[in-house]
Amino acid sequence: MQYRAYKFTELKEAYSWDLPTQDEGTFKFWNYDTLTYAAGGVAIRYEIDSDYTVANNSTVYIAEETRAVAGQIIALIDDTGTYDVGVITSVDNEKRKILYKSLLSLFDGAELNPTRDNGTGGEDDPVISYLYDGVEGAGRIIAAYYASKNTDRYKRLPIVVRTSGGGKDGSGKYNVPAIWDYTGNTVNLRTWLVDLFNKHNVIVQFRLVFETSRAYIDVFITHNTTEGHILKNNIHGMTVTHTEDSAAAATVCQVIDSETKTLLSTWYLLSDNTVTMDASSPNRVQPYKLTVSEFDADNDDGATEQTIAEDALRYNDFNHYISVKIDRNSAMMPKDLKIGDAITVVTELDDMMAGDAIVEDYSERVWRSIYTGRKESSDSSEVTLIFGKIRINYTDLIQMQTMRAVRGT
Repeated sequence: MQYRAYKFTELKEAYSWDLPTQDEGTFKFWNYDTLTYAAGGVAIRYEIDSDYTVANNSTVYIAEETRAVAGQIIALIDDTGTYDVGVITSVDNEKRKILYKSLLSLFDGAELNPTRDNGTGGEDDPVISYLYDGVEGAGRIIAAYYASKNTDRYKRLPIVVRTSGGGKDGSGKYNVPAIWDYTGNTVNLRTWLVDLFNKHNVIVQFRLVFETSRAYIDVFITHNTTEGHILKNNIHGMTVTHTEDSAAAATVCQVIDSETKTLLSTWYLLSDNTVTMDASSPNRVQPYKLTVSEFDADNDDGATEQTIAEDALRYNDFNHYISVKIDRNSAMMPKDLKIGDAITVVTELDDMMAGDAIVEDYSERVWRSIYTGRKESSDSSEVTLIFGKIRINYTDLIQMQTMRAVRGT
């Protein structure tokens, strides 16, 4: 295994790229920098902790001292190509190790809230809707922060943003309707992106692209609806751990006016994951857990009190934790898993008949979930695949609590 570290170097001539706007036009963004080689060498061992929802460090142990420094991009490379990428957080030459986090950490910091004044619509200050498309809107926000003409040179990134699965359908409605409910002066973009994943399964994928005269980070934002992965719990040496589903974080939403703080309406979560204003509905989800959401009655984006309540109350079917330990060389190891991919874990197979449909005929013997990350070490051939959106590992919980405390959320 080899490692390579890349720094950002200013280009002699900037180049532009486009993203779609809300009105189905295009908006131009700019790259002033490129990725250039900074350091590299032999990686003698690695420990990867790649979890989309938790910003844990991964570690690579190197054979010799390195010139790599914190803030640079690192890539682990094996015989098949790039094995893992991340942002270096620290370098310890005495112990010959480099710590790094997911490239999602590029966006881990306080930024000026784009809706504090609703934007001007200009090239450096695009309007962000109260109700927005979670895919294309996310692309525009990221691009505006890091690839606008007037972005601070020490903040800008050599990125190209692409999107898929967003925009509007034939009736003019957003494919991935999301509510921008951040009301403070600042917002942490990584926290927002994880929220988009938790609520709408919108994910951000990264890869490094090297062209003849420039190199950049490809940022691909998509609404992941991929299904079909099946793991059968009869593989020799495979261990499956499953926790009970967690209850909904909130079951009642009181919507208040964002200006006057007057109570406008109260909504209740139902067992079929819809909402109602009928407090006596027989299928209300219990127990009573209140959340309060603000509503801008003057918005012209199509948001309503109901859409605000739905965004706040609807829980995810994957509110659980499943870990699967499996040999990376096993023929049953799922191939090409991407964050947000749906997967079915079959727990019992003994009496299944040919032709039976797993999900329909054996619904009580399968666990449906989505892929959220992996943990592995070069010291072992065993890989731990992580599914679901609840975290039970102590260090993961501490990391998440620390992030919330620092961000004031």
